Amino acid sequence: MSPWPWSKPPSDARQVEALRARLDKDAADLPLDELFPVLVPASFFSLGNWPGPFALLALPGLAITWAVFQAEQTMRYVDHRMGAYWDSQSIDWRARALENVRRTSLEHPWTHEFRRDDGRLFAVAMMHPDGIGPARLLLHGNLEAAFPEGYLVGVPERSCGLALSVRATDAEKAKLQDLAANCHRNGTAPVLDGFYPAAGLAVSS
Repeated sequence: MSPWPWSKPPSDARQVEALRARLDKDAADLPLDELFPVLVPASFFSLGNWPGPFALLALPGLAITWAVFQAEQTMRYVDHRMGAYWDSQSIDWRARALENVRRTSLEHPWTHEFRRDDGRLFAVAMMHPDGIGPARLLLHGNLEAAFPEGYLVGVPERSCGLALSVRATDAEKAKLQDLAANCHRNGTAPVLDGFYPAAGLAVSS
């Protein structure tokens, strides 16, 4: 079940109030169950002034950071003070964040399936209501089970993750490429166009 099962978006005023309420909270008071990884454009960190931990991924142009979900569809990015506190408590908070993705994706690891006439799966899309669908691409076990022959990944927009079987036909590839291009072109926060090897989601050395 999604951690953000809202029926309608909150007002801007309510979102600002929720953000302000959490900004003053110490890391000890922030719920680890609401900590999640977030895939973002690497350009977020190009100026060198990002206030918290992040990692560039092997796939050029893509990076990972972390955030704590808050009320009213808001999130607070993890800053260095928060990370240092959890480290001091011997909390593997990055692993905890990934486990939270796994926990909230048990029923719905993806939101859309693309199947052949015979029912075989050739692609999935992750457009979850919590806005971090691409984080489900980090759940390699789910995707390897769905595509044992291998798969490619796409992150056309910050709220959209795609996985495509390496054995997809040309027509199937074209269908997903059109979807990815449309999301990248019309999305509010475009990330990468096209599909790439899943190994690109590893942290760059």
